[in-house]
This record gives sequence, C-alpha cells and structure tokens, in this order.
Amino acid sequence: MSLAIRPLHPTLGAEVAGIDLGALGDEALGEILAAWRRHGLLVFRDQDLSPAAQLQFSRFLGSLDLAPAFDAERSALEGHPEIAVVSNIKRGGVAIGGLGDGELAWHSDMTYVPAPPIGCVLHARELPAGGGGDTFFLDLRAAWDDLPVALRVVTVGARLFHDRAYTSAGTPRLDSAAGDGVWHPVRFDDPLSGHSALFLGRQRGGRAILASGERGDALLAALWAEADRPPHIYRHAWQPGDVVLWNNIATMHRRDAFASTDRRLLHRTQIRNLDRRWQA
Repeated sequence: MSLAIRPLHPTLGAEVAGIDLGALGDEALGEILAAWRRHGLLVFRDQDLSPAAQLQFSRFLGSLDLAPAFDAERSALEGHPEIAVVSNIKRGGVAIGGLGDGELAWHSDMTYVPAPPIGCVLHARELPAGGGGDTFFLDLRAAWDDLPVALRVVTVGARLFHDRAYTSAGTPRLDSAAGDGVWHPVRFDDPLSGHSALFLGRQRGGRAILASGERGDALLAALWAEADRPPHIYRHAWQPGDVVLWNNIATMHRRDAFASTDRRLLHRTQIRNLDRRWQA
C-alpha cells in the first residue's frame, strides 16, 4: 500500500490520512516508520483508539516504558500502567492525571535518564470545546543545521545537565529530589533518523559545561536563542481523535495554558526504543 502523507511544516511534521491505527499490517507499519524517520512527527486524524489499541500500535513500533510520575499522585490509566493520563480533570476533588492546565515550557520527555525514550504517542480523548491547549513542537535537527559555524564549533564536546527535579510545568516531580539528573552531549546523532541534532532537554534547570571544562552559560543562552525561532516550530491545534507520534529526542514540545474550566484529556505512551525488526 501507499500512505497519503501531507507535510505540515517545511522540516517537521506530516499528516497521514486514510488509515486506522487499530488495524495495521506490516507494510503500513513500515511506511509509517519511514515517514516518522523523515518527518520527525506524524499526525493521524479521526482515530478512536481504545487503551488496548493504543498500546498495540505503540508496541508495534517498539518496547514501552511505564507511565512516568508527573506532579500528581496518580498518573497512569487504571489497568494500563504504560498509559499516562495528561489531564486537568478531577473526580471527587482528585486529579485523574498530571500536568493540569497551565503552560508547559519547552522540553523533551524524560531526558533526565541515561537512555531517554525515542518516541511518544499522544491520543486526544477530550478537548476544550472552544480550543486551547495547543502543542508546539521544535525541530532540533533543523536547529542544528541552521547554527552558525562558529557556534557549532563551540558546541562540539559540550555537555548539558538535564534536571529531574521539576516537571515542564515547573511543579515538583513526585519521584525525585533536587540535584537528580544526568549529563548528555549537547550535539548528538539522532538514533531515529541518524541526523545531527541539538539535545537541549529543557531550559529550566539546565546548565552546560564546555569541552574545556568551563561553564557554558553563554553557549546555552546562544543555543536557545538560535533554536527557539519560528522556522523550527510546528504548532499543533488539536482535534478530537488526533493521534500524534513524535521523535522525543530530536524534537521538543511545549503547551499553552488554557482555562481551568475546560476539560482536556489525552492518553500518552512512550516508546523506549525501536523494535528489532525496525532497527537499521
């Protein structure tokens, strides 16, 4: 078969039309993977995936992590420990998921561990009637390509600390303490596409060290100024039934705040690494 794929942005994102993610064969999965490697982010409209179907699709791509701890006592969907609930909905005064309705700063998920997940799948189950809560995605491959040569030279060999203590909402992460985190190279080869990319993690709590051992505060500020520009950003306005699959390591995302009176519910799975049959 041949999928109908429409680019959504010059470097990041494409919409895949006319496909049911709950009923895929190996040929379609191979085409999806090839499109994912190329575009970094794929949007599938009008999907109605049960939790079991979302897990099945995610597992077709690779092995899954358990739902990470957010800023709520309960973040995993009951009966499905690999599905994280992203929501501002409360039942009996208790949040059914994490990350609420506030603004989320630029971040990639779980880069504070030695081997961050390669991808994420987010399925829109319930959305604000009047819109809101758009998600912005930043292409770190394109950001690297567009860096001035002098800045690239300084970046090679630099390392960045990825802080675990706080979520992208700025709220304390329940399973961590101050000082938790890991160091990663600032420039790396994206394992999904093989393309060079920046690895910025998140702005809050980040600190860099140059190859010489000196503090890299100026470098970090310059990299953020270069990366966080409109040519590198795709804005996704959610529609009911949307499923978005993105490259977690070479792509960052953030979210606008929305009204606390508006209900928003999404189910999220994260792919630790590709299934062996898809590995090059």
